[in-house]
Amino acid sequence: MPPADVHSALVVISWWSNCLGLSCLHRLVQHTHERDLIVVQVGKSAGQKQRFREHVPPDVIELEYPDDAPGEHSRVIQAVALRQMRTAGGLWFIDHDVLMHEDCTAWLAASDAIFSERDICLGLHAAPPASPAITQPAFWMTPARWPESIPSLDAIPFEPQPSARRPDLFRHDGAMRMPLKDTLIEARDELDRAGKVARFPLAGDQAAGDLPPFPRHTHLGGLFLLAGPLLPPEFAGWMRTTVAQLVDFYAGCPAAWRAIEDAELLRRLAEFQGVLHVGS
Repeated sequence: MPPADVHSALVVISWWSNCLGLSCLHRLVQHTHERDLIVVQVGKSAGQKQRFREHVPPDVIELEYPDDAPGEHSRVIQAVALRQMRTAGGLWFIDHDVLMHEDCTAWLAASDAIFSERDICLGLHAAPPASPAITQPAFWMTPARWPESIPSLDAIPFEPQPSARRPDLFRHDGAMRMPLKDTLIEARDELDRAGKVARFPLAGDQAAGDLPPFPRHTHLGGLFLLAGPLLPPEFAGWMRTTVAQLVDFYAGCPAAWRAIEDAELLRRLAEFQGVLHVGS
């Protein structure tokens, strides 16, 4: 039987960028109420982590992740959900570059009511089931009833990169690798077969979902671009859009947050901005 009265906590994995993580957390504090808010820092030096802590909202809980462990998203999720918080009834993993624009209290409560009534293990955006990758503003999972038969959320094949663990020190080689199955896909497929997946639409989606529509938000995306070299010319349009969004984001950040951003990240953003002729 599914556990009753699920009251999901919110988890943000702050990768590399202090400014993005802080913006995400402060927006969540503004737009949620009486929710445990958890942060995990990955892809940063010890100094960067400490500077981040000095600006985190009060009462945010930080979970540690080993500096020498793979920095890939799947491994961090596994460490949190399947080890550190194995008895939790529900966790919403909110992407670190998601900025909420409206109150989420009613949406969280309505979703929790459904999770409490149904034997659901995974909640995610209603992307086409055959999609080769999952791009999510957020997804939900229940450690307490997660099947022992699914111990891994890794992409297949799993190829850890030093650029995920410390993007400030290592650059990705730029190879356009598409795994056979991306992070969470194998788990999603197995849970789908058992009828344990619920889906939510985004605003403007045509397809209905099992959960209420995800609240209004901005999902910046694309920070990983700065962890590697310029991509081939066919990606020029996407690169310009991504860099322009990041430039605008940093222009709107509080000066105190910009002052604690990773210097190498900002240097690479300026490098891409110059090469791609993106206006400030």
